[in-house]
Amino acid sequence: MNLISTAGAFVLGFAMLLLGYNILWSLRHGAIAGDNPWNAWTLEWATSSPPPEENFERVPAIHSRRPLWDLAHPDQPDARP
Repeated sequence: MNLISTAGAFVLGFAMLLLGYNILWSLRHGAIAGDNPWNAWTLEWATSSPPPEENFERVPAIHSRRPLWDLAHPDQPDARP
């Protein structure tokens, strides 16, 4: 049991070192993410990053469950009600 705990501690320690390396490398060499890096469909991704105090000057029109998809692809509206 002690051997399993020791092996698990080494694996966890290695994973933490790898995570730290990844964070430092990303801070120095990583690309800056834009306002909508995942091309998401919901309204929280329609504002700038960081968002202003008032997210929107006026409430955008919502016609489906994927409002940003509808704006980006007006010829292919959301088929689900």
